Amino acid sequence: MQLAGATAIVTGASRGIGEAIALALAQRGCRVGLMGRDAEALAGVAARCRATGGQVLAVMADVTDPRRLKEAVDEVARWGGGLSLAVLNAGVGVHRPAVGGEEAARHALEVNFLGAVRTLTTAMPHLLAANQAAVVAVSSLSALIPYRGGGPYAASKAALVAYLRCLRLELAGSAVRVGWVCPGPVRTGMIVNGVPHAKLPRLARLLVPVLSPERVARSVVGLAEGGGGQRVLPFQAAAFAAFARIAPRLAERVELFTGAGEA
Repeated sequence: MQLAGATAIVTGASRGIGEAIALALAQRGCRVGLMGRDAEALAGVAARCRATGGQVLAVMADVTDPRRLKEAVDEVARWGGGLSLAVLNAGVGVHRPAVGGEEAARHALEVNFLGAVRTLTTAMPHLLAANQAAVVAVSSLSALIPYRGGGPYAASKAALVAYLRCLRLELAGSAVRVGWVCPGPVRTGMIVNGVPHAKLPRLARLLVPVLSPERVARSVVGLAEGGGGQRVLPFQAAAFAAFARIAPRLAERVELFTGAGEA
């Protein structure tokens, strides 16, 4: 799809990956609706987007609040004269042992999976009315490759990928393209404060280096402009994910050997 002149909404836009996506879209001439829960942070992102010449509307909303979410999406659509792109980025990092992690799993699913589904449900009538449209979600390498302590988080992201695979089939032949990016660790508070990547064994760090938010944003933009589908980052992770599909038992041994998730 053509981004210049299009209207997009980005959830979780107040910092990190969401901020980088918003800036990348604004730089391409896209009208960007910023959605998040932190008014002050959203205002800062909006100012940075406007400094690049972008048109921006910041709206306060939580993806766990269906009524406010619908109001926010509809507000962006009215402001932008329609809606052509929905970027599903809002998420939480929940890292707990799989055993005894029921509450953590419920929280991760509520935000990372059901929050994306709610956003899509609200945005889809607007997207289907557009000549060209796209849905792009930020999932995670955790959806494809397991690690210790990743049960609740990985389950929520895997659910999102499975949902989008089905949606992509259902929308085949329509004007709406569906894509998702599965990045490894990204240099955001979720990694710095949640999973201390620096404490992993050296081999594990070499296999999956930390990405910048801007690199993830470039992939989101590429999926929106192209035909959608899945993109795994970085290339080392994409190669290992493919290897794990072919030889899951051997891949598990490699993970154990490298100490994946021991931090």
